[in-house]
Amino acid sequence: MKVGDLVESIFMHGDTRGYYPSGHMGIIVAKADEARALHNDVFKVVWVCGGVTDNIWDYDLKKVSA
Repeated sequence: MKVGDLVESIFMHGDTRGYYPSGHMGIIVAKADEARALHNDVFKVVWVCGGVTDNIWDYDLKKVSA
């Protein structure tokens, strides 16, 4: 995944506290700096409702093809 991709939240690990529920769609607007992200990417996402998530891990997102 990269900046500009349309994504859907999937939350494979079931932790949705503070995030948007599975199935919510948004656009990746930036790659976030996260010291714990050794083998994964972390992104800033603007959701279709106008909300923003500053640190969402790549495994909680699925790229949506147009």
